[in-house]
Amino acid sequence: MVKIHLLFRRPASSDPDLRKGRRTAHRRPSCVWGVSLFALVIVTALFLSVEPLAARECRVFNKLMTLTLASEDMLGYLRTGRNSRAVQELERFLSNTSKTELQRGMQRENLRELSKATNNLIAQQRSLLRVLSIKDRRTAERTSVKLFARETLAAYRRELARMPCQNAHKKENMGGNLGALPALGQISSTTAAVGSLGLVALGALCFILFERRMTTLKRRRKRHTCNLDCHLLYAEEEADATLLDISQEGAKIKSDIVGAVGEMISLNLPKDVPQVDLSGQIQWCNANYFGIQFKDRLSKDIVRQLAGFRRASSSAKRGIARGDRSPDLEPNSAVSG
Repeated sequence: MVKIHLLFRRPASSDPDLRKGRRTAHRRPSCVWGVSLFALVIVTALFLSVEPLAARECRVFNKLMTLTLASEDMLGYLRTGRNSRAVQELERFLSNTSKTELQRGMQRENLRELSKATNNLIAQQRSLLRVLSIKDRRTAERTSVKLFARETLAAYRRELARMPCQNAHKKENMGGNLGALPALGQISSTTAAVGSLGLVALGALCFILFERRMTTLKRRRKRHTCNLDCHLLYAEEEADATLLDISQEGAKIKSDIVGAVGEMISLNLPKDVPQVDLSGQIQWCNANYFGIQFKDRLSKDIVRQLAGFRRASSSAKRGIARGDRSPDLEPNSAVSG
């Protein structure tokens, strides 16, 4: 029976191995979240370093499609006067596009057939922009008719539709998407994916910080049974009090003198107890019981030391009456932080 009792007995809270296991279990979630965040950062970095295959193979094609759509918007503005922003978009595209780099890209992506037609289209659009800046919209529109700008643009679009990248990007390009050029105020799929991963990483980081903050607050507010006799100082009055429980942020007290909520009080501890300033503000009152919030947060070591003392039991007090020697306070090592 003794062996069975020892086998199933509950280990003492002061057991070092038990406390070590509790600390390890308490820290394990934070470690898991840290590893998860690190893995998410690595995956994001790998994703950013690899450009999508379609984007690599059809980058110049997307630029040419952007040129086509911007030119159509420009001619539409000259004819109707609507969407004046099309002029600014076309000007921005032409100013940010290097003719040399465009030609090299067309050679690299097997778009040599469009080299001459692209140069003619760009030169024609530049001429219309020049006339528009010098004269007015109607003059530029008449100039576009003389230059057969609409016919030229329609023929260019047909040639562009025969290119290999057209089928891969038919839905994206024929739907009126102006491509992935930041100059035209559009957002590419890569940028959107990066933004999504960034938001996910930010959300995970915020969750981890919130979890750690809540864990810290719970640890600070953990209440330890104390049951320690002390003296209460309130409004120049002194009375006996009992410190029932204590945490890093506050304590629960029993006393005949109970102050009003919001008032400041101070506690004088016995000499056998580690001396610390226990002054704070009353947070709640209920009959002879009230709770205070300390002016300064206590350290964990001080809380453990104060929680390790108990008021002398009634039998010990009777022993003192018979002449036996018994301290007013006795340490209790069974309380663990």
